[in-house]
Amino acid sequence: VALSMVDILSPNIKLWHFLLPGYVVAIVMSYYVPKLFVGIAFDSGGVASGLMTTTFVLAFAHGAADAVENASLLADGFGLISMVALTPIIALQLLGAAFQFKAKKGGAQ
Repeated sequence: VALSMVDILSPNIKLWHFLLPGYVVAIVMSYYVPKLFVGIAFDSGGVASGLMTTTFVLAFAHGAADAVENASLLADGFGLISMVALTPIIALQLLGAAFQFKAKKGGAQ
């Protein structure tokens, strides 16, 4: 959400500056993380259309886009949804990497 607000408030930063590296990281991590975590991670991206996003976060982005004169509510709202969809993918793959690291050290049961 914070990166989406940066996108709304600064016109020089575009949406793809965040999304392209994010999805590159997600795809690269999918080769090193256990497949169970990869499947769960990409499936969890569907939370982007959940109740919290549509009710509270989009209203927050709407207020921020109204305050900035060059902001587009439709484009910035799409950016917010896409960033919300990317976050659990990376977070769950990081969890899978931590699990794999701990399992290699013999700490996971």
